[in-house]
Amino acid sequence: MYMGHYAIALGARRWLRPLPMAWLLFASIEPDLHDVLGDLIPALSIGPDTHTVAGAIGAAIVVALLAAVLFRQAALAVGSGLLVLSHVAVDYLTSRLPLWRHGPVVGLHLYAVPWADFVLEALAIAIGVSIYATSPDLRRPARAGLLGMALLMLCMQAVWNFGFGSH
Repeated sequence: MYMGHYAIALGARRWLRPLPMAWLLFASIEPDLHDVLGDLIPALSIGPDTHTVAGAIGAAIVVALLAAVLFRQAALAVGSGLLVLSHVAVDYLTSRLPLWRHGPVVGLHLYAVPWADFVLEALAIAIGVSIYATSPDLRRPARAGLLGMALLMLCMQAVWNFGFGSH
């Protein structure tokens, strides 16, 4: 899931308004950022664990603790941790990932069926943007741009699924 992670962050904004959008986006893709860090510094030996159940729980706890220190509200910390967990949960729909290091590999692997992945991502975008649109702190001019943002997200996902001969 690519744009879907961001869509989940947008939807979470409805309930986690005090958190900066950058923080929500960070939490929603933290396992991928951790994955990149593991690739850049192999000595850390974290690459194989970033998308496992244990890795996601560990990352969620760290992100929640950081949020608790930075934002000083338990609900915001819990929400941040849940965003991290959501990443891996939905990745089990789009990918095939190990449950733990050297453990069984599970998942629907919708990436192998690009149209099915696109439909799932489009649904996530529609739901996330719709929920975000109901956020009481969203100003009227920003609401006007939501359709454009959703269309851009859909276009980016379409390019990933169908464009440029990438598969």
